[in-house]
Amino acid sequence: MMAVKNNDLFSFVTPPSFSLPKHSEQLYIPLKKWEFLCHTLYLKKYPFLLGPKGCGKSSIVRELAKAMGMDYYAFNMGQAFKPKKMFIGGLIIGENGKTEAVRSEFFQAFISSRPTLIFLDELTRTPAVAANFLMTVLDRQQSYLYDEDSGERYNKGEEVMFAAAGNTGFAYVSAQRLDTAFEDRFVKTRLDYLSPAEETALILYTVKEVSPADASRLAEAARLLRLGEEKEVLSVSLSTRQVLDAAAYLPLGYSLQEILEEIILTNYLISGEETIARSLLQTL
Repeated sequence: MMAVKNNDLFSFVTPPSFSLPKHSEQLYIPLKKWEFLCHTLYLKKYPFLLGPKGCGKSSIVRELAKAMGMDYYAFNMGQAFKPKKMFIGGLIIGENGKTEAVRSEFFQAFISSRPTLIFLDELTRTPAVAANFLMTVLDRQQSYLYDEDSGERYNKGEEVMFAAAGNTGFAYVSAQRLDTAFEDRFVKTRLDYLSPAEETALILYTVKEVSPADASRLAEAARLLRLGEEKEVLSVSLSTRQVLDAAAYLPLGYSLQEILEEIILTNYLISGEETIARSLLQTL
């Protein structure tokens, strides 16, 4: 769904044994960033995408799995309050009255013999008990799950890989600093919002019958509000997801001003920053 700002820090030579896969047309991402993520999986390392909400992290990981020919499984780590049940499964009483183990979706993906990408979303919201559980799961040298009920150890499938995403910054009050050893399991990469030109192109591609002028002004509104958050004038940013939600009303006859009032500015009601956000948009 989303592109990130270009970054000239990387210069790659694709290995002869690796053919860089293509992503779908609806994904806006600079080639060098896409290469870096594909090469990270090629090197059997785990990418950790860090960036603000709605900048396309989940969409990019899903595209990575598809482009690399991998099965895809996504799990929200903010919900991992019962890690044993989530990562291994539980016990039930079967029809014959005997206790049977029911394996979780995560477990099935973890031991798969197929090329598989397991996406750990909201990793920066992982409860401490789950983070401790994941230490051996994410160990690239000896990755395994231990089922204490059966006393058995299950090794990760040879072609199973992990990717993660998380938010950073003071605006995300539920996010937390991860243990350094835990973070060290990943190769971290920064993502950001689209440039106005890229976001305009995405609006025009995603929402049909929108004029280039309206798409450009909506993208500029997003830039101004994000700049306000960057300068700490606002505590809330505007995601690309919210921009696309707003753009969907344009073909229905809503004016851009009505959309700014009813959809964009209402994102700042709860934080009490609507007046500030409105003032930032006066230059439009």
